[in-house]
Amino acid sequence: MAQKIIYGTVNDDGTKQTGSGFDVESTETGIYLITFSQPFVEPPTVVATLKDWGADNQIIVKEITPNKFKIAIWDLGIKQQSSTNSPELVVTQEKSAFNFIAIGEDS
Repeated sequence: MAQKIIYGTVNDDGTKQTGSGFDVESTETGIYLITFSQPFVEPPTVVATLKDWGADNQIIVKEITPNKFKIAIWDLGIKQQSSTNSPELVVTQEKSAFNFIAIGEDS
């Protein structure tokens, strides 16, 4: 079987900036669903990176199937507690542009 590579860049509003062979939908703030135009034989390997963001944001690739995968983007922040000396980690979903590449067997 032949190897297939699909890659692209997605804007923070869930629109496609570059790439082909996929559609993208922003299902809620910080959650993006990437659907392949033609499925892979089995779930591909997917790597994603944030575009133009600092070190306090996290990107997670999840729910990979031959047809699709999800991206979740989180902002990590510190909230200082007024009554204690211990800060609290605050995690919120956040919109962000990202790049991805999916590599697997072509169907």
